[in-house]
Amino acid sequence: MTDEFLPYQDDRLISASAMSIDEIWRALVNDQLVPYFQPVVELRSRKVLGVEALARWRHPALGVLSPVTFVPIMEERGMIRELTELILEKSLYACRDWLDHGQKLTVSINLSALSLTDRNLPGLLESKCRIAGLPSSSLILELSENTLRQHWELAEPQLGQLRERGFGVAVDEYGIGSGLATRLNGEHFSTMKIDRAFVHGAGSNPHLRAILQENLLLAQRHGLFTVAMGIEESADLALLSELGCDAVQGYLCSAPQPAEGLLPWIYQWEKG
Repeated sequence: MTDEFLPYQDDRLISASAMSIDEIWRALVNDQLVPYFQPVVELRSRKVLGVEALARWRHPALGVLSPVTFVPIMEERGMIRELTELILEKSLYACRDWLDHGQKLTVSINLSALSLTDRNLPGLLESKCRIAGLPSSSLILELSENTLRQHWELAEPQLGQLRERGFGVAVDEYGIGSGLATRLNGEHFSTMKIDRAFVHGAGSNPHLRAILQENLLLAQRHGLFTVAMGIEESADLALLSELGCDAVQGYLCSAPQPAEGLLPWIYQWEKG
């Protein structure tokens, strides 16, 4: 599989300088590179619908490290394939484990522009899901608005194949929408994830409110599920509910957490 999965970066993590290639190899061998999962919560019901998988390094001395400490080196050395397959497979098996414990969740994985050059991608992803004992609908593939805008000719046939095989497809980090708004439809996408830049502070900013409302109306016209990213303030949450957003993801609900912590968190969250 090509290097299509880009780990999410989060500046709240422990900062550290780039690690050496030897340290990264040891991390792979010692199973220290893992997905963390940030919940996606339905606004109306508070139900946890799924998670986004975000790559992390559980360093034995330095704590949990951001992808900036290892991804650039892995890209330079041609090791991204190993990382991306690792994150994908661990995420699918975590999803299977949650299902076995009564929690039917989706898991989202970020795709890069490079994924669009791999014509075998839909079949490979289908095979990974089948091995994990999951339907294709358990996996959502996320591509940023910027990637889609720049590589639409490559993206269009891939998106159609992914949707035909039952995968969810999200336009990620959606905001301005220049050049992409007319291409949002159910044949290519299932979900719109609205970028944090247009969510954070929208509860008190009329300009952001207007952009947010326009994007939500666009998604609703095309039958897309809507997720607001980076939710941190209750005023923004109230606005999203008022405007009819379907779900939210952000620190107001939960930080990204390891697979083993998710079910206890869900049980506690849904009690409250």
